[in-house]
Amino acid sequence: MKLNCQEFQENYRDCTECAEGKRLVVEENKRKYILQNPSKKKVCKIRIDDCVISSQTRRKCDYLMIVCELEYMYFIELKGKDLISAVEQLTETVKYFQSECHEIKGRVFARAVLSKVPMPKSIESDSRVVALRKLLKKLGGDFAYGSVQFENDNI
Repeated sequence: MKLNCQEFQENYRDCTECAEGKRLVVEENKRKYILQNPSKKKVCKIRIDDCVISSQTRRKCDYLMIVCELEYMYFIELKGKDLISAVEQLTETVKYFQSECHEIKGRVFARAVLSKVPMPKSIESDSRVVALRKLLKKLGGDFAYGSVQFENDNI
């Protein structure tokens, strides 16, 4: 399996929706991630949880957005207030696709949108947050999180 738009469009039709809008949105329980797309590149929004990965035993994030021509991948978790749980779900999903795919081309990003962002700076030094940041750095991306609505990514 390759991690690209064509793969998901062919093999996960029911989980995949592609569009070329200026603002592409995923939302759940009043939490919203918005990918700014002023040049209207084709982006596929893929439902991961209970669609691509249906296993109840595996922790996984909610969505993956792929910017098709750039092969940028945004793993997205829309969560309550448990940032560490979101980090674990994002990490496990990225690792799952690393093990299932022969190669991941492009850059990989992880985003968590929480109902409330935890204030303690100690979160930044948590070993799970540090490990996710290291993993994504190797894949050319980064990790960021925000509260209620996250719309800082521009492609």
